[in-house]
Amino acid sequence: MKILHASHISSYTPPKGYGGVELMVDTLAKEQIRRGHRVLVLGVKPRNAEVPYEFESVFEEPVKRPDVKHKVKYLWKLLLKSRDFDVIHIHFQPLALITSIIKWLRSKAVLLTLHADPSDLIARLGVPLVAISESQRRRLEKRGIKVVAVIYNGIDVTKYPFRLEKEDFFVYVGRIDETKGVHIAVQAAKRCNEKLVIIGPIASRSYFENFIKPLIDNENIVYLGEVDFETKVEYLSRAKALLYPVQYEEFFGIVMVEALATGTPVIGFAKGSVVEIVRDSVTGFLVKDVDEICQAMKRVDKLDGRECRKDVEEKFSSKIMAKYYEDLYQRLLNESV
Repeated sequence: MKILHASHISSYTPPKGYGGVELMVDTLAKEQIRRGHRVLVLGVKPRNAEVPYEFESVFEEPVKRPDVKHKVKYLWKLLLKSRDFDVIHIHFQPLALITSIIKWLRSKAVLLTLHADPSDLIARLGVPLVAISESQRRRLEKRGIKVVAVIYNGIDVTKYPFRLEKEDFFVYVGRIDETKGVHIAVQAAKRCNEKLVIIGPIASRSYFENFIKPLIDNENIVYLGEVDFETKVEYLSRAKALLYPVQYEEFFGIVMVEALATGTPVIGFAKGSVVEIVRDSVTGFLVKDVDEICQAMKRVDKLDGRECRKDVEEKFSSKIMAKYYEDLYQRLLNESV
């Protein structure tokens, strides 16, 4: 197949540091190349990045808040490039608008993976929608929105060294934002007298200054900022567990899968995709408050990291993700004939 991916433009593809959508696009594109497909990715590529697939940068630098002119430029680029491809796989929602006005695109497989809630307009366009978790699918169905498939995001497991021997600290990886519950991870670490390493970009400066920074002592509570991929994986593999006290029903938390791949369990609140990724008392613990996080931190040594790795290989690998998307592409192509 000839596959075009329209990635997000708020971060680089592949991401230099944080960037869940961009990591998924890069991982999927690489796996599709290995499976013998021709792949083009549109987005924003780091200048020195080498990738095995074709890439065209729409912008030289990431666009954090795309306005109308950015979206129109991207739409035009997609329109020009899409004629040569069988599959148009969209990851940036505004681009879905093009499929409702360009008639000749109806002979192709066009789909939108929902990395965030769709607007009512997007939901009404009739573009085939892919959910990234059962939690997301249920939430969409409550709005009367149907999806054509649920396909979990996957990772290239070979890039995550497995490690059974853990060091004496816990880790949080993600945006520094109240909705991610970083303050709860800090509270739990302090209450249990455990070391916590925090990794990730500051999404809310006021939240960081008021609730996180005053508690950083560079001994038990350490903040490393945003780090590169290799450093992130190193800390995930060395930690006793990933703390993931997200405050909302997150559709899919890829960092949980990354942690499990290294053999590191996850302690997370039992909501959203967490309950689909973490097997309670096997690959981590599903908890509901700080007290239960503390209890889990004391019991995490009893878990077997091999179970964590096995779950990723069987459910969340890039090979499985690519196979499911390939099957969906073929189904959509058959329906478009």
